Amino acid sequence: MWRDATSYTHGGEPVGTLGHGVNYFFCQENLGRRETYGTWSNVWWARTDDDNGHRDVYVSVVYVKGGNNDEPLPGLPEC
Repeated sequence: MWRDATSYTHGGEPVGTLGHGVNYFFCQENLGRRETYGTWSNVWWARTDDDNGHRDVYVSVVYVKGGNNDEPLPGLPEC
């Protein structure tokens, strides 16, 4: 993660934060919601546990190093 990001439930409710730095992700999926930051934009979301203790939440892959706009992250399996 190259910056802090809001974590969301599968339904899109914001619940916490995932801090920048090294984090782990279980898988990724296209949730149909677009996240944009500057020139980066993506509809893929990575499932993880956030820094506030919420389990199985999602953060946009926009904030994960690697990958291209509107494409899944290379090497991370689909959920």
